[in-house]
Amino acid sequence: MGRVARGSLAVSLMLGIILLSGCDAAPAQIETGETVLPSVRSETVRLSQAETRYRFPGTVRASERATLAFLHHGVLRERHVARGQRVERGEPLATLHNPAMAPALVAAEARISELDARLRRMERDVERARVLRERNLSAEEELDRLRSEREATVQAREQALAQRDEARAQLDELTLRAPFAGVVTDLEAEPGDFLAAGQPVLGLVGLTGREVEIRVPAGLAARLEVGQEASLVATLGARRFPGRVTDIGQAGEGMAPVILAIDADPGPALGEPVRVQLSLDAPPLLQVPLAAVVDPGGYDPHVLMLSADDTVQRIAVTPGRLDGGWVAIAASSLAAGDRVVTAGQGRLEEGNRVRVLP
Repeated sequence: MGRVARGSLAVSLMLGIILLSGCDAAPAQIETGETVLPSVRSETVRLSQAETRYRFPGTVRASERATLAFLHHGVLRERHVARGQRVERGEPLATLHNPAMAPALVAAEARISELDARLRRMERDVERARVLRERNLSAEEELDRLRSEREATVQAREQALAQRDEARAQLDELTLRAPFAGVVTDLEAEPGDFLAAGQPVLGLVGLTGREVEIRVPAGLAARLEVGQEASLVATLGARRFPGRVTDIGQAGEGMAPVILAIDADPGPALGEPVRVQLSLDAPPLLQVPLAAVVDPGGYDPHVLMLSADDTVQRIAVTPGRLDGGWVAIAASSLAAGDRVVTAGQGRLEEGNRVRVLP
């Protein structure tokens, strides 16, 4: 019995030593082990290279348009066309009656006839005086006087011819003619109406050539160029037509007018509504994945940038336009090529070191 008791005591002492040794070893492993770093994923900040597309509404109109009027006042004697009628260039459209025009032409022609008769008589007088002078039967002063009168008559005839041509032109202006081939669109006056000079009589649009006028902001107009290509989409039917900028106006106090020619045959119908699409190179902007922006719609949007040793740095940003999962940002201390955290931001603080997953 004594031997058995002494053996049990020895075994108990050995187990106690082993247990104590095990308890001392555990803290030593924790102190000497490596710290586990948070794992994150990242993307590189880039510069945008995409185009920006702008769309504006417009209505198709003819490239050639005219509102025709007489240069003189009078009564509309006759209108030779109807609304919707097709006319050729030079074709008479309307006639004005002005009682003062025809007598002026008659008086000018009568004046020319009178001066022609006087000039023939003076030619004979000059020739007779010249012969008498050669025979020394008249004075030199008489011949000079007749020649001067003849020259004055020639000048008076030239003036009369100019007055006759002016009277003829004014009489011809009493007939309104088509300046180009087109279609009559509007009738502004009826036969028998008194018309002031410059008062509209009818409207005319050309048969060929289509264009669209749009209004754009002044900043955008300054970036456009004459000849720049554009795309036009018909609102009804979704047909697409090529176009190009032909004229850029000044904005002034409002929007700048821009005219685009439609390079298509057949093109859209007159009066058809279209959407004009202009594509311009967008200025380079910093872009990051949308997942990299913390609190993008709140009061404190920011990203977590990684330094060269994978230390987190908090950068405040201003989010902008979203394009294909990437958002344009404005940030004072961020540049293209910097790395930003896109996953794992929730448990990070500024100054933390992280492990970047591939």
